[in-house]
Amino acid sequence: MFRMFLMTESQIDLLVRYRLVIVIAGLAMMVLPLAFGVGFGVFSGFTLFSLGVYCQKFRHWRREPGLWMLAILLIVTLGPGWVCFETLHWQAVFRPGAKRAGGGVNWNRIRLSVDAGVALLIFAKTMKLLITVAIENWKRTRPFQTDSERVAIHE
Repeated sequence: MFRMFLMTESQIDLLVRYRLVIVIAGLAMMVLPLAFGVGFGVFSGFTLFSLGVYCQKFRHWRREPGLWMLAILLIVTLGPGWVCFETLHWQAVFRPGAKRAGGGVNWNRIRLSVDAGVALLIFAKTMKLLITVAIENWKRTRPFQTDSERVAIHE
């Protein structure tokens, strides 16, 4: 059951393969709205850029020993932030009286909410990547494996 929360090897490989495209798309999503004064895309662009940077570091996730420690460090530091932002976002959406306090629904509020929602989805994908890399890299590169375990894992 826990396996459904992890990425497959092909999903990780796809993200790693297109890491440069992800970084450029994230930069474009951050810079273009700021350059043209449109507020949509800054949060999404930042999280997409971050995902691309993590994919760059984890490109050798199958064979580089110790990457699981970096993945766990990122999980421990980013995880509470993700939970906090997710909670704040959904509290703002469903809070009673939110319509009265901000003057009702307007384009800026919708734009910010959509941008934050997309950013949180990308952040969830990043956390899924980090958890999967931590588990799989540890399984594949732990130093106390026997040769038969190492062959069974790599097949």
